Amino acid sequence: MMKKETMSNNTSNSLLQQVISFLLGASVASVLLFFILSSEQGSRYFDRSAWSRSNDVTHETTGPDIVQVVVDVKVPPKDKKNETQVLTKQEVPRKEEVNGTHVSVKEEENYDDFEELLKKTATKDKNIIMTSVNEAWAAPGSLLDLFLESFRNGEKINQFLNHLIIVTLDPNAFERCKSVHRYCYFLRGANFSGEKVYMTSEYLDLVWTKVKLQQKILELGYNFLFTDVDIMWFRNPFNRFALDSDISTSCDFFFGDEKNPVNFPNTGFLYVKSSQKNIDLFNYWHESREKFPGNHEQYVFNQIKFDVVHKMKINVQFLSTQFNMGFCNNTHEFEKLYTMHANCCVGIGAKLHDLRSLMDDWNQYQTLTEEEKKNGPVSWRVPGICMH
Repeated sequence: MMKKETMSNNTSNSLLQQVISFLLGASVASVLLFFILSSEQGSRYFDRSAWSRSNDVTHETTGPDIVQVVVDVKVPPKDKKNETQVLTKQEVPRKEEVNGTHVSVKEEENYDDFEELLKKTATKDKNIIMTSVNEAWAAPGSLLDLFLESFRNGEKINQFLNHLIIVTLDPNAFERCKSVHRYCYFLRGANFSGEKVYMTSEYLDLVWTKVKLQQKILELGYNFLFTDVDIMWFRNPFNRFALDSDISTSCDFFFGDEKNPVNFPNTGFLYVKSSQKNIDLFNYWHESREKFPGNHEQYVFNQIKFDVVHKMKINVQFLSTQFNMGFCNNTHEFEKLYTMHANCCVGIGAKLHDLRSLMDDWNQYQTLTEEEKKNGPVSWRVPGICMH
Protein backbone atom coordinates (compact mmCIF):
# COMPACT_ATOMS: atom_id res chain seq x y z
CA MET A 1 0.00 0.00 0.00
CA MET A 2 1.04 3.60 -0.50
CA LYS A 3 1.86 5.51 2.60
CA LYS A 4 1.80 9.13 3.73
CA GLU A 5 4.89 10.37 5.44
CA THR A 6 6.20 13.64 6.79
CA MET A 7 9.47 14.83 5.30
CA SER A 8 12.27 15.84 7.66
CA ASN A 9 13.19 19.50 7.79
CA ASN A 10 16.75 18.76 8.83
CA THR A 11 18.77 19.92 5.78
CA SER A 12 22.07 18.44 6.86
CA ASN A 13 20.57 15.01 7.43
CA SER A 14 18.90 15.19 4.01
CA LEU A 15 22.17 16.08 2.29
CA LEU A 16 24.02 13.32 4.15
CA GLN A 17 21.42 10.81 3.03
CA GLN A 18 21.80 12.01 -0.56
CA VAL A 19 25.59 11.71 -0.42
CA ILE A 20 25.40 8.20 1.02
CA SER A 21 22.76 7.21 -1.55
CA PHE A 22 24.88 8.58 -4.36
CA LEU A 23 28.11 6.92 -3.27
CA LEU A 24 26.43 3.56 -2.75
CA GLY A 25 24.50 3.80 -5.96
CA ALA A 26 27.40 5.04 -8.05
CA SER A 27 29.44 1.97 -7.19
CA VAL A 28 26.96 -0.23 -9.03
CA ALA A 29 25.58 2.24 -11.54
CA SER A 30 25.08 0.99 -15.06
CA VAL A 31 24.47 3.70 -17.55
CA LEU A 32 21.84 2.82 -20.17
CA LEU A 33 22.64 5.44 -22.70
CA PHE A 34 21.06 5.20 -26.06
CA PHE A 35 21.00 6.88 -29.35
CA ILE A 36 23.15 6.85 -32.01
CA LEU A 37 21.82 7.92 -27.68
CA SER A 38 14.50 23.61 -5.69
CA SER A 39 15.08 25.44 -9.09
CA GLU A 40 17.20 28.58 -8.68
CA GLN A 41 15.39 31.56 -7.26
CA GLY A 42 14.50 34.08 -9.92
CA SER A 43 14.47 31.64 -12.87
CA ARG A 44 11.52 31.74 -15.23
CA TYR A 45 9.88 28.58 -16.50
CA PHE A 46 7.87 27.51 -19.50
CA ASP A 47 4.19 27.63 -18.71
CA ARG A 48 2.79 28.32 -22.17
CA SER A 49 4.31 26.74 -25.23
CA ALA A 50 3.64 24.25 -27.97
CA TRP A 51 4.42 21.62 -25.33
CA SER A 52 1.78 22.69 -22.83
CA ARG A 53 -1.18 24.10 -24.73
CA SER A 54 -4.24 22.10 -23.71
CA ASN A 55 -5.96 22.89 -27.00
CA ASP A 56 -3.12 21.22 -28.91
CA VAL A 57 -3.59 17.87 -27.20
CA THR A 58 -4.07 15.10 -29.73
CA HIS A 59 -3.93 11.33 -29.55
CA GLU A 60 -1.23 9.30 -31.19
CA THR A 61 -2.28 7.79 -34.50
CA THR A 62 -1.51 4.20 -35.36
CA GLY A 63 0.00 4.35 -38.83
CA PRO A 64 3.82 4.10 -38.60
CA ASP A 65 6.14 6.67 -40.15
CA ILE A 66 9.27 4.64 -40.79
CA VAL A 67 12.75 5.64 -41.85
CA GLN A 68 15.64 3.29 -42.47
CA VAL A 69 19.20 4.52 -42.90
CA VAL A 70 22.67 3.06 -42.79
CA VAL A 71 25.14 4.35 -40.25
CA ASP A 72 28.69 3.02 -40.38
CA VAL A 73 30.87 3.40 -37.31
CA LYS A 74 34.31 3.58 -38.89
CA VAL A 75 37.57 2.45 -37.33
CA PRO A 76 39.21 5.66 -36.01
CA PRO A 77 42.27 6.94 -37.90
CA LYS A 78 45.63 6.48 -36.21
CA ASP A 79 46.11 10.15 -35.46
CA LYS A 80 42.72 10.27 -33.74
CA LYS A 81 42.58 6.94 -31.99
CA ASN A 82 39.78 7.93 -29.68
CA GLU A 83 37.57 9.59 -32.27
CA THR A 84 34.37 7.82 -33.32
CA GLN A 85 33.44 8.85 -36.85
CA VAL A 86 29.82 8.55 -37.89
CA LEU A 87 29.06 8.50 -41.59
CA THR A 88 25.64 8.03 -43.13
CA LYS A 89 24.78 6.49 -46.47
CA GLN A 90 21.73 4.90 -48.00
CA GLU A 91 21.38 1.33 -49.12
CA VAL A 92 20.50 0.31 -52.66
CA PRO A 93 17.34 2.22 -53.62
CA ARG A 94 14.27 0.46 -52.26
CA LYS A 95 10.73 1.35 -51.35
CA GLU A 96 9.27 1.74 -47.89
CA GLU A 97 5.58 2.18 -47.22
CA VAL A 98 4.79 5.21 -45.06
CA ASN A 99 1.12 5.70 -44.24
CA GLY A 100 0.18 3.68 -47.31
CA THR A 101 2.47 5.63 -49.66
CA HIS A 102 5.60 4.12 -51.18
CA VAL A 103 8.63 6.32 -50.65
CA SER A 104 11.88 5.67 -52.47
CA VAL A 105 15.05 5.63 -50.40
CA LYS A 106 17.82 6.85 -52.66
CA GLU A 107 21.58 6.56 -52.51
CA GLU A 108 23.79 9.55 -51.68
CA GLU A 109 21.22 11.11 -49.38
CA ASN A 110 22.63 12.11 -46.03
CA TYR A 111 20.02 12.58 -43.30
CA ASP A 112 17.32 13.54 -45.82
CA ASP A 113 14.84 10.95 -44.56
CA PHE A 114 15.70 11.68 -40.97
CA GLU A 115 15.09 15.37 -41.59
CA GLU A 116 11.68 14.53 -43.01
CA LEU A 117 10.89 12.63 -39.85
CA LEU A 118 12.01 15.61 -37.79
CA LYS A 119 9.62 17.81 -39.74
CA LYS A 120 6.73 15.46 -39.05
CA THR A 121 7.35 15.15 -35.32
CA ALA A 122 8.46 18.68 -34.41
CA THR A 123 6.19 21.20 -32.71
CA LYS A 124 5.71 24.70 -34.06
CA ASP A 125 8.69 25.69 -31.91
CA LYS A 126 10.80 22.97 -33.62
CA ASN A 127 11.06 20.83 -30.49
CA ILE A 128 11.30 17.05 -30.68
CA ILE A 129 11.63 14.27 -28.09
CA MET A 130 13.84 11.22 -28.66
CA THR A 131 14.73 7.93 -27.05
CA SER A 132 16.49 4.81 -28.32
CA VAL A 133 16.00 1.07 -27.85
CA ASN A 134 17.51 -2.22 -28.86
CA GLU A 135 15.81 -5.63 -28.97
CA ALA A 136 16.08 -6.21 -25.21
CA TRP A 137 14.62 -2.82 -24.28
CA ALA A 138 11.88 -2.99 -26.94
CA ALA A 139 10.65 -6.52 -26.15
CA PRO A 140 7.04 -6.90 -24.97
CA GLY A 141 6.81 -6.08 -21.28
CA SER A 142 10.23 -4.45 -21.24
CA LEU A 143 11.32 -0.84 -20.77
CA LEU A 144 9.77 0.58 -23.95
CA ASP A 145 6.26 -0.52 -22.97
CA LEU A 146 6.61 1.00 -19.52
CA PHE A 147 8.10 4.18 -20.97
CA LEU A 148 5.14 4.68 -23.33
CA GLU A 149 2.69 3.81 -20.56
CA SER A 150 4.07 6.66 -18.45
CA PHE A 151 3.07 9.16 -21.14
CA ARG A 152 -0.45 7.78 -21.25
CA ASN A 153 -0.88 7.71 -17.48
CA GLY A 154 0.88 10.97 -16.65
CA GLU A 155 -0.78 14.34 -16.12
CA LYS A 156 -1.65 15.84 -19.52
CA ILE A 157 1.46 14.56 -21.31
CA ASN A 158 -0.08 12.03 -23.72
CA GLN A 159 0.24 14.56 -26.57
CA PHE A 160 4.04 14.31 -26.40
CA LEU A 161 3.83 10.90 -28.08
CA ASN A 162 3.10 12.79 -31.31
CA HIS A 163 6.54 14.41 -31.02
CA LEU A 164 8.53 11.35 -29.95
CA ILE A 165 11.03 9.63 -32.24
CA ILE A 166 12.16 6.17 -31.15
CA VAL A 167 15.56 5.29 -32.56
CA THR A 168 15.93 1.53 -32.97
CA LEU A 169 19.33 -0.13 -32.97
CA ASP A 170 18.58 -3.49 -34.57
CA PRO A 171 15.96 -5.07 -36.87
CA ASN A 172 13.94 -6.76 -34.15
CA ALA A 173 13.67 -3.54 -32.17
CA PHE A 174 12.55 -1.79 -35.35
CA GLU A 175 9.79 -4.32 -35.99
CA ARG A 176 8.62 -4.09 -32.39
CA CYS A 177 8.66 -0.28 -32.52
CA LYS A 178 6.42 -0.24 -35.58
CA SER A 179 3.81 -2.23 -33.68
CA VAL A 180 3.56 0.20 -30.75
CA HIS A 181 4.52 3.65 -32.02
CA ARG A 182 4.17 5.83 -35.08
CA TYR A 183 7.61 7.40 -35.46
CA CYS A 184 10.39 4.83 -35.70
CA TYR A 185 13.89 5.45 -37.00
CA PHE A 186 16.05 2.47 -37.92
CA LEU A 187 19.75 3.03 -37.39
CA ARG A 188 21.66 0.39 -39.30
CA GLY A 189 25.26 -0.68 -39.76
CA ALA A 190 26.20 -1.49 -36.15
CA ASN A 191 25.20 -4.39 -33.94
CA PHE A 192 23.53 -2.94 -30.87
CA SER A 193 20.95 -5.70 -30.38
CA GLY A 194 22.14 -7.00 -27.02
CA GLU A 195 22.92 -5.27 -23.76
CA LYS A 196 26.30 -3.59 -24.12
CA VAL A 197 28.73 -4.25 -21.33
CA TYR A 198 29.59 -1.04 -19.54
CA MET A 199 32.75 0.66 -20.88
CA THR A 200 33.47 -1.89 -23.63
CA SER A 201 34.40 -0.58 -27.08
CA GLU A 202 30.90 -1.32 -28.40
CA TYR A 203 29.36 0.56 -25.47
CA LEU A 204 31.60 3.57 -26.09
CA ASP A 205 30.81 3.53 -29.81
CA LEU A 206 27.10 3.61 -28.95
CA VAL A 207 27.22 6.55 -26.56
CA TRP A 208 29.60 8.67 -28.63
CA THR A 209 27.57 8.03 -31.78
CA LYS A 210 24.61 9.44 -29.84
CA VAL A 211 26.49 12.70 -29.31
CA LYS A 212 27.29 13.07 -33.01
CA LEU A 213 23.70 12.45 -34.06
CA GLN A 214 22.38 14.87 -31.48
CA GLN A 215 24.72 17.46 -32.92
CA LYS A 216 23.33 16.79 -36.40
CA ILE A 217 19.81 17.51 -35.13
CA LEU A 218 21.00 20.88 -33.84
CA GLU A 219 22.64 21.60 -37.18
CA LEU A 220 19.33 20.88 -38.91
CA GLY A 221 17.76 23.61 -36.78
CA TYR A 222 15.78 21.53 -34.26
CA ASN A 223 15.78 21.59 -30.48
CA PHE A 224 15.76 18.17 -28.86
CA LEU A 225 14.95 16.54 -25.55
CA PHE A 226 16.76 13.24 -25.33
CA THR A 227 15.36 10.89 -22.70
CA ASP A 228 16.69 7.48 -21.78
CA VAL A 229 14.03 4.80 -22.08
CA ASP A 230 14.39 3.96 -18.38
CA ILE A 231 13.03 7.40 -17.47
CA MET A 232 9.33 7.49 -16.63
CA TRP A 233 7.40 10.70 -17.35
CA PHE A 234 4.68 11.86 -14.93
CA ARG A 235 4.30 15.60 -15.57
CA ASN A 236 5.37 18.07 -18.26
CA PRO A 237 9.15 18.48 -17.79
CA PHE A 238 9.25 21.52 -20.07
CA ASN A 239 7.55 23.46 -17.30
CA ARG A 240 10.76 23.05 -15.30
CA PHE A 241 13.17 24.33 -17.96
CA ALA A 242 14.48 27.85 -17.35
CA LEU A 243 13.79 30.18 -20.28
CA ASP A 244 17.27 31.70 -20.14
CA SER A 245 19.08 28.35 -20.28
CA ASP A 246 20.82 27.09 -23.42
CA ILE A 247 20.68 23.50 -22.23
CA SER A 248 19.00 21.69 -19.34
CA THR A 249 20.30 18.39 -17.98
CA SER A 250 19.19 16.05 -15.24
CA CYS A 251 21.53 15.23 -12.36
CA ASP A 252 22.59 12.11 -10.54
CA PHE A 253 23.49 14.27 -7.58
CA PHE A 254 22.24 17.82 -6.96
CA PHE A 255 23.62 20.38 -4.48
CA GLY A 256 20.86 22.97 -4.46
CA ASP A 257 21.80 25.53 -7.15
CA GLU A 258 20.61 24.87 -10.70
CA LYS A 259 23.25 27.16 -12.22
CA ASN A 260 26.24 25.71 -10.40
CA PRO A 261 28.40 23.25 -12.39
CA VAL A 262 29.44 21.56 -9.15
CA ASN A 263 26.32 19.40 -9.64
CA PHE A 264 26.77 15.94 -11.20
CA PRO A 265 24.93 15.96 -14.56
CA ASN A 266 23.28 12.94 -16.13
CA THR A 267 22.96 13.53 -19.88
CA GLY A 268 20.43 10.72 -20.23
CA PHE A 269 17.82 13.46 -19.88
CA LEU A 270 19.05 16.42 -21.90
CA TYR A 271 17.26 19.36 -23.52
CA VAL A 272 19.30 21.42 -25.98
CA LYS A 273 18.26 24.44 -28.05
CA SER A 274 19.52 24.74 -31.60
CA SER A 275 22.11 27.52 -31.80
CA GLN A 276 25.63 27.97 -33.11
CA LYS A 277 27.14 28.08 -29.64
CA ASN A 278 25.44 24.80 -28.73
CA ILE A 279 26.73 23.24 -31.95
CA ASP A 280 30.18 24.49 -30.93
CA LEU A 281 29.63 22.90 -27.53
CA PHE A 282 28.92 19.52 -29.11
CA ASN A 283 32.05 19.85 -31.27
CA TYR A 284 34.09 20.63 -28.17
CA TRP A 285 32.43 17.80 -26.26
CA HIS A 286 33.30 15.25 -28.90
CA GLU A 287 36.81 16.58 -29.41
CA SER A 288 37.39 16.37 -25.64
CA ARG A 289 37.11 12.59 -25.91
CA GLU A 290 40.79 12.58 -26.85
CA LYS A 291 41.68 14.20 -23.52
CA PHE A 292 39.90 11.46 -21.59
CA PRO A 293 40.47 8.26 -23.61
CA GLY A 294 38.41 5.21 -22.82
CA ASN A 295 35.58 7.14 -21.15
CA HIS A 296 31.90 7.60 -21.96
CA GLU A 297 30.34 10.89 -22.98
CA GLN A 298 28.76 11.68 -19.61
CA TYR A 299 32.12 11.38 -17.84
CA VAL A 300 33.72 13.70 -20.38
CA PHE A 301 30.89 16.24 -20.08
CA ASN A 302 31.39 16.24 -16.33
CA GLN A 303 35.07 17.03 -16.88
CA ILE A 304 34.43 19.93 -19.26
CA LYS A 305 31.34 21.41 -17.58
CA PHE A 306 33.27 24.27 -15.94
CA ASP A 307 34.76 25.27 -19.30
CA VAL A 308 31.31 25.03 -20.87
CA VAL A 309 29.81 27.36 -18.27
CA HIS A 310 32.67 29.79 -17.61
CA LYS A 311 34.70 29.89 -20.84
CA MET A 312 32.09 29.12 -23.50
CA LYS A 313 29.46 31.16 -21.60
CA ILE A 314 26.78 28.54 -22.16
CA ASN A 315 23.92 28.79 -19.71
CA VAL A 316 23.49 25.27 -18.33
CA GLN A 317 20.59 24.42 -16.06
CA PHE A 318 21.29 21.45 -13.78
CA LEU A 319 17.80 20.19 -13.02
CA SER A 320 16.92 19.72 -9.37
CA THR A 321 16.39 16.16 -8.20
CA GLN A 322 13.41 17.48 -6.23
CA PHE A 323 11.46 17.33 -9.49
CA ASN A 324 13.51 15.35 -12.02
CA MET A 325 14.26 12.46 -9.71
CA GLY A 326 16.29 9.27 -9.92
CA PHE A 327 16.90 6.14 -7.92
CA CYS A 328 20.17 7.75 -6.83
CA ASN A 329 18.39 10.71 -5.33
CA ASN A 330 14.71 11.61 -4.81
CA THR A 331 12.25 13.17 -2.37
CA HIS A 332 9.66 10.35 -2.23
CA GLU A 333 6.91 12.90 -2.98
CA PHE A 334 4.42 12.35 -5.81
CA GLU A 335 3.40 16.02 -5.61
CA LYS A 336 6.83 17.03 -6.93
CA LEU A 337 7.48 14.15 -9.32
CA TYR A 338 8.02 15.12 -12.97
CA THR A 339 10.32 12.33 -14.15
CA MET A 340 11.98 9.32 -12.53
CA HIS A 341 15.23 7.85 -13.84
CA ALA A 342 16.24 4.28 -12.98
CA ASN A 343 19.84 5.34 -12.45
CA CYS A 344 22.15 3.75 -9.86
CA CYS A 345 20.55 0.44 -10.82
CA VAL A 346 22.10 -2.53 -12.62
CA GLY A 347 20.15 -4.70 -15.04
CA ILE A 348 16.86 -4.51 -16.92
CA GLY A 349 15.11 -6.82 -14.47
CA ALA A 350 15.84 -4.65 -11.46
CA LYS A 351 14.88 -1.47 -13.29
CA LEU A 352 11.60 -2.99 -14.49
CA HIS A 353 10.69 -4.24 -11.03
CA ASP A 354 11.11 -0.86 -9.35
CA LEU A 355 9.68 1.25 -12.18
CA ARG A 356 6.65 -1.04 -12.43
CA SER A 357 6.06 -0.70 -8.70
CA LEU A 358 6.37 3.08 -8.97
CA MET A 359 3.93 3.20 -11.90
CA ASP A 360 1.38 1.11 -10.01
CA ASP A 361 1.61 3.45 -7.02
CA TRP A 362 1.30 6.48 -9.31
CA ASN A 363 -1.88 5.05 -10.80
CA GLN A 364 -3.27 4.60 -7.29
CA TYR A 365 -2.16 8.13 -6.37
CA GLN A 366 -4.19 9.44 -9.31
CA THR A 367 -7.35 7.99 -7.77
CA LEU A 368 -7.01 10.13 -4.64
CA THR A 369 -9.14 13.24 -4.20
CA GLU A 370 -7.49 16.64 -4.30
CA GLU A 371 -8.09 16.93 -0.56
CA GLU A 372 -6.32 13.64 0.06
CA LYS A 373 -3.39 14.73 -2.09
CA LYS A 374 -3.11 18.04 -0.23
CA ASN A 375 -2.89 16.19 3.07
CA GLY A 376 0.36 14.57 1.83
CA PRO A 377 3.16 14.20 1.12
CA VAL A 378 2.15 10.96 -0.58
CA SER A 379 4.99 8.52 -1.28
CA TRP A 380 5.59 5.26 -3.08
CA ARG A 381 6.62 1.89 -1.71
CA VAL A 382 10.25 1.47 -0.66
CA PRO A 383 12.61 -0.19 -0.59
CA GLY A 384 12.72 -1.82 -4.00
CA ILE A 385 15.59 -3.68 -5.59
CA CYS A 386 17.35 -0.38 -6.33
CA MET A 387 14.96 2.37 -5.24
CA HIS A 388 15.19 3.43 -1.63
